[in-house]
Amino acid sequence: MHVVVCINHIPDPEAPARQFKLDEQSNRPLLERVSRVIGPFDENALETGLQLKDGVGAKVTAVTVGPASNVEALRRALATRCDAAVLVKEERATELDSMGVARVLSGAIARLGDVNLVLCGRQVGDWDSGQVGQLLAEELKWPCATLARDLKPVGGQSVRLTKEVPGGTAMVETPLPAVVTVTNAPTNQLRIPKVKDVMAAHRVPITTWSAADLGVDTANLVRGRRVELLRMFIPESSGQVEWIQGDTDEDLAEKLAKRILGMKVL
Repeated sequence: MHVVVCINHIPDPEAPARQFKLDEQSNRPLLERVSRVIGPFDENALETGLQLKDGVGAKVTAVTVGPASNVEALRRALATRCDAAVLVKEERATELDSMGVARVLSGAIARLGDVNLVLCGRQVGDWDSGQVGQLLAEELKWPCATLARDLKPVGGQSVRLTKEVPGGTAMVETPLPAVVTVTNAPTNQLRIPKVKDVMAAHRVPITTWSAADLGVDTANLVRGRRVELLRMFIPESSGQVEWIQGDTDEDLAEKLAKRILGMKVL
């Protein structure tokens, strides 16, 4: 069984807000001071793939689309004991919409050739669009299951999974090959790599392709993108603080209630 996990290299969501700067002329964030990480939901997908490797001996390949710096995300994936890694080197990746990314990924998966299962995070951790997995399935003409966790192969022909649905969960079985988007759960938090595996990951060769190698014209995808970003800006807010004085808790509560009623906010 060959499992491909699609990962992305994004600005660290835990980075201090003061590190985030914006060029409003070009509508692009300035992220030189922000460290980058594998997207949180991509980590869930990666751990799910690694569990399939532990359980049934699946081969796990991590694939990313982006600039040369995305190799760092692949090294981190290899440190968790992925078997192989592929970088589709594309400096204009940030200009692609979800359809464009899905088309490039589908070309990479087609070139790998022997893939049974593709795992994606339920959404990317920066734009949170939640579209690439479903669009990738459409490009590949494969079935797609979303918001999944706890995957188990069934006879080598299908995969059974727990899927989040409104009000609870459902058991779903889909034939292979398939695309599955993975949600976060206590059971799929990415393992911490061992030091020796981190060191070994830097010796593993990473396959590098361009979009052109895959027969994909990214310039045409950029021109034909479905989503147009009109404006990006950092919201500004202002507020005032008013201290309520009182001798007792009851006094404070009464004065606070009168002040709120006087402001007509309730």
